[in-house]
This record gives sequence, structure tokens and C-alpha cells, in this order.
Amino acid sequence: MSKKTPQLPPIPGPDDGASRQSKADRRAAAAALMREQKRRARRRALVVQTAVGALVVAAVVGITLVVLDRRGPGDDATPPAGVTADGAIRFGAEDAPLTLQAVEDFQCPVCQQFEEVNGDLLQGYREGDQVAVEYRPIAFLDRASSTEYSSRALNASACVLDEGGKDAWLTYHGLLFDNQPEEGTDGLPDSDLVDLAGEAGVSGEDVESCIEDRRFGDWVEQTTDAAFDGDVTGTPTLFLNGEKLDGFATETITQAVADAGGS
Repeated sequence: MSKKTPQLPPIPGPDDGASRQSKADRRAAAAALMREQKRRARRRALVVQTAVGALVVAAVVGITLVVLDRRGPGDDATPPAGVTADGAIRFGAEDAPLTLQAVEDFQCPVCQQFEEVNGDLLQGYREGDQVAVEYRPIAFLDRASSTEYSSRALNASACVLDEGGKDAWLTYHGLLFDNQPEEGTDGLPDSDLVDLAGEAGVSGEDVESCIEDRRFGDWVEQTTDAAFDGDVTGTPTLFLNGEKLDGFATETITQAVADAGGS
């Protein structure tokens, strides 16, 4: 009679409860790790996007600042009516073969002396047909007063030109030199500049507010900078048909005109 094989309890294998629990834990851990990796990837992407955005903004701001710096404070300034492209006021025959340009500052004492000595000569040129005269006022002697008189005087002359035209400006030009304040003083107050405008035949609220508010202040700065970007190194400086003269004495002017075929 054969013996029966005893029924022993099964040997625990990979499918028992403990193994199933272990697999579940591993799957959960793997899923958690994957989620964490995805979160980190998203964070890295966000950081990169933010950094790129910041660089773009910085670049735009930097370019804007460079452009503004290159433009300067006066590049979009509106000039008064009646000035030439380089900021001068022209008198004389339009078809004159010669043009004498005088660069002046209303605070410059040597400019005042130049006008006193050569006023008649310049008037003769203006009234003739050979030499046109251009006055190119600038303002670089603000340091010679405590109130930026040089710039205020040029602005006031621009107001007179804009409101009253070239003839009124020429009269005002003479009045400013006749009443030129001494260097180192406060300079004429705006009220005096307004009164002188009245003497030149230009009065009223428009010219008064123009002078007091320095309406052409940006243009004053622009035209002065433009002059010194060229061949101007001080005042007075004279040019004949664009060629800088070696000095501003009467003999220097008349000889240069004669050499150029004028009289």
C-alpha cells in the first residue's frame, strides 16, 4: 500500500501578500519620483523663461538708454521761426555770392567790442548785394553770471525773433549788447529782458511768457552744442562762405572779402 505524500503548507513566493505590498510601495515611490522630476523640470523651464525675459527687458532698456543718450537733451528742440538750418539769422541779398557769419554770445564782452567796432561795416554788407550777414547766437557763458544769463538772453532773443521777425530781432540784438551786464553779476532779470523786447517793438503776454518760461531753452542748448561740434571754440568767431577767419579785426574781415572777390 502506497504512502501518501504529506500535504505541507506552501512556500511563500513572489505573489504572497508581503511581496504584493512591496511592489505597491515601489510603484508608489517610482510614481512620486517621476512627479518630483516633472515638477523640477517645470521649475527649471520657468526659471529659464524668466531669465530670458529679464535679459530681453534689460536689452530693450539698455538700447533705449543708449538711443536717448545719443539723442541728447536738445535733439527734438523746436527752433524759433526765421533761423537757418544751423541756427543763424540771415540778413542781406538772398543771392549774395558771399556770406559772413558771426558767432556771438550776448554775455561775451569781446562780442560787444566786435559789434561796436564793426557795426557800420556789417550794416554796409547787409544793405549791399555782395555780402550777406548771418548772426549765429549761442550761449556758453552761463558761468559768467549767477542766473544763466547767457542762456536766458539767447532764449529771449529767440522769443523776439519768433514773435516779431528778423528786423525786431536785429534791434533786440543791438539792445542786448548795449545793456550787456558785467561778468560775474546776476545779469539782467527777465523783467528787463521783457522791457527790452518792448523797446524792439515786441510786447504782450506771448513774448513775456516765452521769456519767463524759457520756451526755447532746449533749442538754446542744441544750437550751442552744434556750434561747438564744428569749428567754433569761442566767441566771436567769423566764417566767410564757411571758411573760418583768422581773427575778427576789421582788416581781417575786409581783406578776406576782397580776396573772395567781394567789395
